[in-house]
Amino acid sequence: MTTAITGKRPCSKCGKGSSIFTCHGCQQSFCRKHADEHRQELTDQVETLGQEHDILQRDINNETTHHPLLSRIDTWERESINKIQQVANQARHDLNKFIGQTKQSLKMTMDRLKSELQMSREAEDYTELDLKKWIDQLTQIRLDLEKSMSLYHLNGDVDDDQKSIIHFISVEDTQPATTSHRNSSINRNSTAAKLEKFSRQDEAVKLSDEDLVATYSGSKLRRSAILFGANLYSKGKHLIRFRIERKTNGNFYFGIVTHTQHDPESIFSTLTTAYGWWRCDYAVVLGVVRRKFSIIEILEGDEVTLSIDCDQRKIFLDHHRTQRSVQLLVDIDKCALPWKLVVALSSVGNCIRMLH
Repeated sequence: MTTAITGKRPCSKCGKGSSIFTCHGCQQSFCRKHADEHRQELTDQVETLGQEHDILQRDINNETTHHPLLSRIDTWERESINKIQQVANQARHDLNKFIGQTKQSLKMTMDRLKSELQMSREAEDYTELDLKKWIDQLTQIRLDLEKSMSLYHLNGDVDDDQKSIIHFISVEDTQPATTSHRNSSINRNSTAAKLEKFSRQDEAVKLSDEDLVATYSGSKLRRSAILFGANLYSKGKHLIRFRIERKTNGNFYFGIVTHTQHDPESIFSTLTTAYGWWRCDYAVVLGVVRRKFSIIEILEGDEVTLSIDCDQRKIFLDHHRTQRSVQLLVDIDKCALPWKLVVALSSVGNCIRMLH
């Protein structure tokens, strides 16, 4: 935090001309006594920030939150006849799914912030600038959590008298779309909400279940099987969740390339624009394995989420069983927007499902 100085600048606390340290965060000079006091003030602020983090984490994990729309759905169901009960159940399910997706996104953000706080506290490597950044991040997460309760409304919800005794309702998400969903009783009012699915351009891959399931069915003597996504991503944040349906051997790759790269043979070559990870621990930058983050083995049944943040030029990969998260900053001069999804299966028989 501080460094020794040779000039006789006055201490910002006592005004004496005997300061021997300068803080790199606030750029103020301190004598020995007040340098220790200043450091203790920073330590106290970090402890307070940690407590605020824990309180916010508790609120996010609160499973007792009762969304106000559920009571309206229940009222509609009681006043309707039996044949529309299936619609009510679908609307309730979709509403809970949206709330779960919002909380999952907030939890992943909180996990990343918690990891950064822990590392900085253990290394005692933080200044006022770091504190401001963390406080701003906590404030934004709190606002997002509070705002999430007003992001949905009912289609077909009529409070006034109407000709029809029975009317159909559905739940609608009014926030800007960041993920894709199936057409159901919930719809997103955005063209960006197009359903993501696999686009087969590799003859070794067999697609099924409306192109949401991919299986490596090619020869054992060939390279990894490559899959592209159907969508292009140029702005906003997007979450794509996967489940490993079957793992015979080898690894799985998750990442992106620029939209102009179409040839599966070139994904892991010197001409590639690929950014991503093999498993969750080997980072790939422009097609080259850079370094190993940690040992994170992907097992059959595991679920991972690839987060694509076009605005911040970053991608994240979250491994839900181990609650580990990794991220990469993308050089858009070499991997230009829009981006598209890339998934690779390294062994015959490996199978992966895209979840919605």
